[in-house]
Amino acid sequence: MKFLHLLSSEASQRITFHCLGDPADKTKEKFSSSGSMQREDSKPWFIGWNKHTSNTLLEPHLIQDECKIQDGSWHQSHFVFHTQDSRQLPIIDIQEFSSSLPNHRKHLEIGPVCFL
Repeated sequence: MKFLHLLSSEASQRITFHCLGDPADKTKEKFSSSGSMQREDSKPWFIGWNKHTSNTLLEPHLIQDECKIQDGSWHQSHFVFHTQDSRQLPIIDIQEFSSSLPNHRKHLEIGPVCFL
């Protein structure tokens, strides 16, 4: 991986969330263990190869965001990473906010990294 990083000036990667949610009459807010309110539709944090998180230098482009639609059908959210610092990719961990909804299911699709 270090060799690819040394030879590349930029990199890109796509991550897709496939989501099946309950109908929209369910609440989208919940209390965390500390008592503070959390939003169900908060974006996940992505952690890159160099350990930077998406709330610092590694910021994805949200191409399509249908996972917040709660109608009982499968939907998708597409995140695309493109960076001039190739050491930020691949994504090595995703910290996602869990759902309190009983029938909420997710499938994660991790795309390959393209080093340029």
